[in-house]
Amino acid sequence: MNAVRWRCNLRASPSARALNVALFALCVALLLSLSWPDEWAWCIAPILVLLLVEGWRNERHLVQRVGCLALDVNGEWLWREARWRTERKADWLPFGVLLVLRNQQGKRWRLWLMHDNLPPGEWRTLRACCFLHEEQTLP
Repeated sequence: MNAVRWRCNLRASPSARALNVALFALCVALLLSLSWPDEWAWCIAPILVLLLVEGWRNERHLVQRVGCLALDVNGEWLWREARWRTERKADWLPFGVLLVLRNQQGKRWRLWLMHDNLPPGEWRTLRACCFLHEEQTLP
């Protein structure tokens, strides 16, 4: 086992969950505000059901993105008891980071970490560890 450079217990992101609800509400409002021809009025209910199912599915995925995430000194991530390597450079935004990870079996995992997935101190430490690792791996 390699020494761990960074470790944190992720929690569901309140801002990502709020964005999910806001986008769902916006789509429903847009759907209901459209003027539908009488022969197409029956389509509104199935579309609303599909939107509801998609919103629920997205919410379920957001809530499942919890647990221990660790980065070792070799730049390998430990997530859900599996080792992952970064497939490409992390995409940083002021409010989040996209990690594209691949394990030894070739499975790919896109993990969006929002700033409120983890405590502020852990967020700063993660940024520092990732930027330091990227500088060390540059040719």
